[in-house]
Amino acid sequence: MTYKFDGFHGRALYELNGLPAEVRNGPLLDCVIELLHSPWDAVPERPGQRLVRQAFFGEEGQGLLTFIINEQTETLRIIDILWVG
Repeated sequence: MTYKFDGFHGRALYELNGLPAEVRNGPLLDCVIELLHSPWDAVPERPGQRLVRQAFFGEEGQGLLTFIINEQTETLRIIDILWVG
């Protein structure tokens, strides 16, 4: 099953604007596409939490995405982006 992308929300919208174009159009995009195919491969944000998950991106893991999975609508919503590269 492939999930649908529900967009960047909250703080992620602000952080997206600060990312260099080569990061947005490269490692970030690659990570989002991969997550849409297999969101459960990402780790839960906190122990015991299932639907809020995190995934590293970038060649050396310089970025971290936090996202919410909605099982009913089969969507993925990105709520936070951290880039230290």
